[in-house]
Amino acid sequence: MDRPESKAGSHTPMMLLSLLSCITISTYTHSAEEEWKFTLKNAYIDRDFKSDHLKDVGSWSQAASLFYTSKMQDTPLLIAGEPIKIGANASTQYAVRLSSDKHVADAVLPFDKANQSQASDYLKYGATLKLGYQDTLLNLGELWLDLPFTVVDGSRQLLTSYWGTNLRTKINDKVQIELGRVNKVSPRNEEDFRKFSFTSKGVTGYSDGLNYIDLRYQISPNLKTEYYFGHLEDLFNKHYLGIEHTWTSNHFSLNSKLKYFNDQDNGNQFKIDSQNIALLETLKISNHSFGLGYQQLVGDTGYPLLDGFLPEYYFINWNATGFVKKDEQSYHLIYGYDFKDYVPGLNTTLKYVYGDNFKTNDGLENHESETNFILNYAFQQPFIKGLSLQYILIDYDVKHGNDFTESRLFVNYSKKF
Repeated sequence: MDRPESKAGSHTPMMLLSLLSCITISTYTHSAEEEWKFTLKNAYIDRDFKSDHLKDVGSWSQAASLFYTSKMQDTPLLIAGEPIKIGANASTQYAVRLSSDKHVADAVLPFDKANQSQASDYLKYGATLKLGYQDTLLNLGELWLDLPFTVVDGSRQLLTSYWGTNLRTKINDKVQIELGRVNKVSPRNEEDFRKFSFTSKGVTGYSDGLNYIDLRYQISPNLKTEYYFGHLEDLFNKHYLGIEHTWTSNHFSLNSKLKYFNDQDNGNQFKIDSQNIALLETLKISNHSFGLGYQQLVGDTGYPLLDGFLPEYYFINWNATGFVKKDEQSYHLIYGYDFKDYVPGLNTTLKYVYGDNFKTNDGLENHESETNFILNYAFQQPFIKGLSLQYILIDYDVKHGNDFTESRLFVNYSKKF
């Protein structure tokens, strides 16, 4: 497989490095110890469409993955008497299909359109070079990012990862900055790293890279903000502003999230104009949690999602169907319960989302709803520590469209050494 290691640092923006040279930095906590993490993941996923003319999709697969994180070692190179540190990370992910080939793409396994067949197995791997100095860490190679545009998606089988360069630093205890250029993506159901792409109305465009900046400011222990700007070359730009506040008392806590996204084309082949504003209130009382949210899309287009099943986990509540149609407004209800007083390690979540105020391509008034039931259990017995189960049931209904019911069952095991 083609892994673009030779290109990892070739596009490092010099303006980012010159900017960081002007920042006064204090102490930074690098990896103190070397760590290996071994994981096993058995994934059964089945989506049953209620329409007879659509094939059901899904698969059953088993994965084994190994992740390595080195500690940072001092080098002989000094800046103002402080050593530059060096380290490396690496990953290998492998999955094999256990079910028969359904000859339909399921967004889990690689799919060959020419032969209309699911891959029998697939392999993903990557490596990262790390350079650290005091409060700053530079990564070159495979990146694991938790940002708008670029999140690590573990909702199916193997994990999404990215290829490029990023630099993280702390100005002080309250302000953190991350800058980067991401050249390529390896989606959850593909092996290789490839260019970012976006498809609209049957037309696909490609980008040579994503340049971004992410600023986080911890205003107080209970209040934090985040601003993100991403320039996806030849496609579109994304602004994100988030504010989160947590109010705690002896008996309950209230978490408030206000989020705003603004996506605009950057003068190329696609017309994109989409804003998304959302609010989520989460109340926790003892073992109970209650969530109430609202999300509104405005603009001339629906919310743009990149090819490769890259989700927007930065939304207040990302669902299987997104709720991102043009002008759509959606209402979110969430209830969770932790059984820690009765069955330690067991918790459940029930989510319901209703979306309306949008139309089909034919101009018909439409509405949709999705109900999720999530059950998690982490075994507490010492001899099987690291073993966990997750079951997800998804029921989706739409007035004009394709309804479905989906089941996901995961058996996970992880061990660090």
